[in-house]
Amino acid sequence: MESQDSSINHADVERFVRLLTTHERKLRAFLFHLVVDRDAVDEIMQDACTSLWKKFSQLENDDGFLPWAYVICRYETLMYRRKLARDRLVFDEGLIEQLANEYESHITSEAVDLRQSYLKECMTHLRENDQRLLMTAYGSKTTIIDMAEQLGTSSNALYKSLGRLRRRLKDCVRSKLVATT
Repeated sequence: MESQDSSINHADVERFVRLLTTHERKLRAFLFHLVVDRDAVDEIMQDACTSLWKKFSQLENDDGFLPWAYVICRYETLMYRRKLARDRLVFDEGLIEQLANEYESHITSEAVDLRQSYLKECMTHLRENDQRLLMTAYGSKTTIIDMAEQLGTSSNALYKSLGRLRRRLKDCVRSKLVATT
């Protein structure tokens, strides 16, 4: 017996489920911040999950899942609010937009602070010469060509070294972020 839809990519399903389960608590907290009613959050979350899955192919990369999901949750909250427009206790659309913007900017600044903290910690794991190289390349106005001349190497070799160091730092920060979520 054939499946109903052979076009479903199981890798996409697994990726979607992994991303959704990783961020579900944050999405629910965001929704609760907007509607302050557990039953409404459950209903909106269900609709949001359906929309997220339908639009999942539009997601450019996994790192953008949470901000993308916040936008869809905000939209679903507005749709829910329109359905209940006759209820006097429902927040108006302007207030929902304001609450969503405040929540997202708060979350975004927390995320940036956390990443910066992890980056500083990861920098300490590098050799002193590598730390100095990164600080000179990104913390001063010295050009890569000038740095390469000072170090007695080619600019191409320097770019490759900097790329390797950036990847190491990126991997280190990502591993710390994964450990905290």
